[in-house]
Amino acid sequence: MNKQIQQLVLKLQHYPRDNQQRNQTLAEVVEQILRTRKVCRPRPGHPLSGIYLEIYQTVQQQLNHEIEEDIDSPYLHPYLQMTSDQEWGSWRDSLFKKVLDEGRLQQLALEAQRHQPHTPERFYSLTELLNAIKLSGKLCHRGQFSSEVYDDAVNRTLYYVYQNLNHYNREKGKFIAWVNYRFDKMLQKAQQDLNDPFIQAQSGKIVRIKYQLSALIKSTKLEHVIVWITLSIKGLITDKTQVSKVTKILIVLLLLSQLIAKDRTKGDSLVFEMAKASLPFSANLSELSGESIPLETVPQPQTELTLYDQVRLYFKEDPENLLQKHIKNHPSATLQVIGLAYLDGKKWQEISDSLEIKISSLNNFFQRNLRKLAPEIKRYIEEEMGLKWYKQIQACPNPCLICSIHKLRSPVGVKGNYSSTYRMIPIIVDNLLVRLN
Repeated sequence: MNKQIQQLVLKLQHYPRDNQQRNQTLAEVVEQILRTRKVCRPRPGHPLSGIYLEIYQTVQQQLNHEIEEDIDSPYLHPYLQMTSDQEWGSWRDSLFKKVLDEGRLQQLALEAQRHQPHTPERFYSLTELLNAIKLSGKLCHRGQFSSEVYDDAVNRTLYYVYQNLNHYNREKGKFIAWVNYRFDKMLQKAQQDLNDPFIQAQSGKIVRIKYQLSALIKSTKLEHVIVWITLSIKGLITDKTQVSKVTKILIVLLLLSQLIAKDRTKGDSLVFEMAKASLPFSANLSELSGESIPLETVPQPQTELTLYDQVRLYFKEDPENLLQKHIKNHPSATLQVIGLAYLDGKKWQEISDSLEIKISSLNNFFQRNLRKLAPEIKRYIEEEMGLKWYKQIQACPNPCLICSIHKLRSPVGVKGNYSSTYRMIPIIVDNLLVRLN
């Protein structure tokens, strides 16, 4: 993100004020800066609206104004001094912090209360609310408490809000005052727990058990369960007394893996409760701590990524360093650079002009190498990004068109409900090469 923004800023300086190209480039700079924002992200398949759109547009206008004012300064303005995505992100977050005042936090809370529990709308609005609280800087300052205690109290408070938002009554006071009242209690409790050797020992055990359970759940695959059940039915398991127990355990692990893939918050919370229940003094631990201890914090659930986001993230991060192969004599024309440009909606002519390489060479290089990597991309998204692959794919009236990369280029991803979208994942990656022209 950093290099692309810097290039756009340099480009922006060459245009005079009130120039159409300047305005277009300025809009691109703002879009790039906001792409990785932590709040006001659209729910998959739904555009921003209401308070989320209002906050987004306010920050967008603020960014436009600040860049427009500073870009023509004779001094070396701060935008060219930023050398990392983290610096750009910090600047963006500081603008969100200004916009997320008490009134807007109140609106976000009321919007979340409006939705029924256990619905996608409720989960989305709670996610936005919790991220906004943390980003706003409206929680009480640390004071004399250590960073460890403070962070623990923040997590406990956000978890409390996540579970008990309906207890807030706007007629009795402001939302952030209600949150900070609970936060003050959590600070005191976190400090007490830090000094309690029994709670610390029990907490450590819960963490270890939870990680062990999580690893076991993650490694459980549908094919493993099918093989076990098949062997059981055929009578090939010698220890008959264990057949029923193991079958039940495998099914539970599989269901948990599917739950975590669908709703990370609920899944993690359930695994944590299982870890607590495995200790003989877990009930006493709850009494001592006064709250469930969210050792792996629930209050930062991420909005479920669209297919576009998932594949683009793979190309951006290149997690296994497989996308650095480049066109001969053109070290900057890597598979990663070409893929990101294409996924961002650029036409082959645009990519060709920017890299000064013929379209035919770009196209052939991209198709040839992507065909080899398609199985690896599928495997990574399945295993590392937590998606469940559907082997039984419903018939598609025009798979080459509907499931091609051209559908993936839209920020909304493939339209339709998520169950049908999941069924299309293998087709999408397999047809990444289809209709590239």
